[in-house]
Amino acid sequence: MSRIKVYIKTFKISPLDVSNVFTLGHACDSPGERISAGMKSLGIDSNACISDKDRDAIDFVDHFTKENNLNYEIIDLAKAGLMTKLKFIIKGWKVPVVSVGNEAIMGLPTKEQLESIL
Repeated sequence: MSRIKVYIKTFKISPLDVSNVFTLGHACDSPGERISAGMKSLGIDSNACISDKDRDAIDFVDHFTKENNLNYEIIDLAKAGLMTKLKFIIKGWKVPVVSVGNEAIMGLPTKEQLESIL
């Protein structure tokens, strides 16, 4: 049996996405230091983030595979190779995608959908 693959796409949050340069930190700081200090005070890390849909797909597949004693892998399109990215473009897929072999489910799958492609 083929392994279940969950395709997601991570993204980075820029300090400018979540802050106002003029209100973070102290007025004497340089803008870069202000933004960095403001990000830390908000508890936002500079690591990659995933969307709620991607998180829900991962959680669902994780729960499903534990119930059925199966394995899965997560593939991040932001770090994927050219061929994987081209496959998404050619097939018109949008993340999250859950696939087994040549079968794929776009979006959050249901238990019945996942069982049918196994």
